[in-house]
Amino acid sequence: MIRLATIKDLEAIKDIYADARAFIATYGSPQWQNHYPSDAITLKDIEQKALFLYEDNEILGVMSVFDYESTYDDIDGVWLSNKPYKVIHRIATKKGHYHKGISAKLIEYVFKNLKADSIRIDTHSLNIPMQSLLTKLGFHHCGTIYLNQLNDRERMAFQKDI
Repeated sequence: MIRLATIKDLEAIKDIYADARAFIATYGSPQWQNHYPSDAITLKDIEQKALFLYEDNEILGVMSVFDYESTYDDIDGVWLSNKPYKVIHRIATKKGHYHKGISAKLIEYVFKNLKADSIRIDTHSLNIPMQSLLTKLGFHHCGTIYLNQLNDRERMAFQKDI
């Protein structure tokens, strides 16, 4: 089942983010290190009704979904289309449940239940597992976007239209 997160889910969400940070660190990526996503970001996502959970007797996956991302306005490349899009950020799966299709189900939920005709998502160049998943799901690599931060700004940008 996929549902909106509530404040009661905070500890489980934080645990999944900690799992993701540890997994990402195993392949040398600086993405998500330094306690990202912070509690403040997580609470804001919950408050905005943007944070969704995948549950099967326990919370196994998370993602935040938005209608717009300002850093996507400028791309070193070309977006697949200019359709209105949903943005997925902070997608992660609980340790021990990788490769079970949870992230794919979360992404499919955005198309089906949130009625997206297009999804944009970005990831670090070292995040090969996410790049592989996006390619498998039919996303197209469109170019590079740049985050609003001082270091480690480059992200690979992907889009899928239906």
